[in-house]
Amino acid sequence: MTWLKQLAFSEKKYIACFIFFSLLIAGAIIGQAYSIVKIVDSVFISKSSFEAILPYAALLAGAICVRLATQASMQLTANRYAGNVKTKVRQQLIAHWSTPTSKPAGEKIAILQHTVQELHAYYAQYIPQFIKTLTLPAVIVITLFFVHPTSAIIMLITAPFIPLTYILIGIQTKAKSEQQLTKMNRFSSTFLEMLYGLQTLKLFGKAHEQEHKLNEHNRQFSIATLSVLKIAFASTLFIELITTLGIGLVALEIGFRMIVFQTLAFAPAFFVLTVAPEYYQSLKELGAAFHTGRGSLAAAEILQEALHEPKREPIWGTEAFSEAPSLTLKDASIQYEQQTIGPITLTVPSKQTIAIIGPSGHGKTTILHMLAGLIKPDTGQLLIDGKAQSRIEEQKWRQEMMLVAQRPYLFAATLRENLQMGEDYSEEHLLEALQQVQLIAWFKQLANGLDTKIGEGGLGLSGGEQQRIALARAWLKKPSVLLLDEPTAALDVKTAEAVHQLIQQFHHHSTVVIIAHRYESIAHADVIYEVRNGQLKRGETSCGK
Repeated sequence: MTWLKQLAFSEKKYIACFIFFSLLIAGAIIGQAYSIVKIVDSVFISKSSFEAILPYAALLAGAICVRLATQASMQLTANRYAGNVKTKVRQQLIAHWSTPTSKPAGEKIAILQHTVQELHAYYAQYIPQFIKTLTLPAVIVITLFFVHPTSAIIMLITAPFIPLTYILIGIQTKAKSEQQLTKMNRFSSTFLEMLYGLQTLKLFGKAHEQEHKLNEHNRQFSIATLSVLKIAFASTLFIELITTLGIGLVALEIGFRMIVFQTLAFAPAFFVLTVAPEYYQSLKELGAAFHTGRGSLAAAEILQEALHEPKREPIWGTEAFSEAPSLTLKDASIQYEQQTIGPITLTVPSKQTIAIIGPSGHGKTTILHMLAGLIKPDTGQLLIDGKAQSRIEEQKWRQEMMLVAQRPYLFAATLRENLQMGEDYSEEHLLEALQQVQLIAWFKQLANGLDTKIGEGGLGLSGGEQQRIALARAWLKKPSVLLLDEPTAALDVKTAEAVHQLIQQFHHHSTVVIIAHRYESIAHADVIYEVRNGQLKRGETSCGK
């Protein structure tokens, strides 16, 4: 809650706007009630002429217009306020996750999208309504003390029961909301990981097994959601009962004063009955906003946990290394929530190629990221040319190492800029790179050639085309260390064969590590390793040794 409040008051101009809007709405409600009372009193009690009620009709129309316009402005401001806060939180998460952590990619995406979105209700509904409820009932009660103090006292006595009820209900729903969010994130993460590894699952005949697992996550999420909704519906009924009783007590007291004791005139009595529902409605809206905001509290705990999750940020030094250095993982291990990778000892000799195979989700990509120096192992270390990673110069390593991911990132820029990556290659060199990865026929169909926009907002590319552009980058860069994560997973057999021939060109001047499922991808490897359940086992060499 403290963290949510800190974020709330980081946008003070919006808080001031909400106070101003609340006072305007309160004034409009008082003006609206006053004009209605005067019109009814003039027409039915005083029997006044039509001209006499025109000023009050104009006041009523003005009050309604002001109220509607202010409410619309307040909602727009609240949405903008919530959007600013969510953007800040997402920026904090992205900055924190700029270095690897133990959370799976699917869970990170679920947190960025769904969990952060859960904060919307707190800032777009609860905070504005909280300020409105502090302001509007106070204005109404102060006004009623001048009109009919007894009714004001009854309202003051009955009002606390509504927020108190919501607080008690909120305590019950907090744990259930946390369970709901946790299960939703788990469901989203499982679904995303399944989509990414669908081809591999089918290859190993595990698709049906994962389908049952996904159905179970879906069932658990549905149960958690329904349990929260059940409490919400029951609480709504109880709050309506309290509101009805509160207005009933006010009406009963006014009835006795007017009919039995005859000490209260029609106009003040009608004014009280006109503003009383507005008074309780504001409290009800706060209660509803509070209940909605409870989900944000559960989301806030998950977000704070994510923001305080220890980083696996590698430490770098200043020393150089030789061309095509050897790579060694020495007793390296990483602990995830549901899996441990390692301990792993692996050596990749200089200018040799090793292949890593194994089922999806067993740690192959994690090992590749440790070899790339992107993840610091929880135990053990990475050695580059026999030197600890903490002694190697980071900038030099980034220049000489290249990681081709299974889903390469393409910038929202031209094809030329995506291939050059800040370097100054000639057009002939770029076209030769496209020829090497079998993209020259595709390139000839582009109206703008190398100046064609790709990436977000540009020409849509298939997974295979994205992979080949990343391989073209590697061919242009000719790195000393090349790490490939299933480079032919999205390619047809003929194109994959050409890519395999391209990869062989790196064997003479680069240290190469390749993750693959196809035999052709590992046929020319010097050593083949198998990963299963986070453990690395050395297999045969490509020569059968």
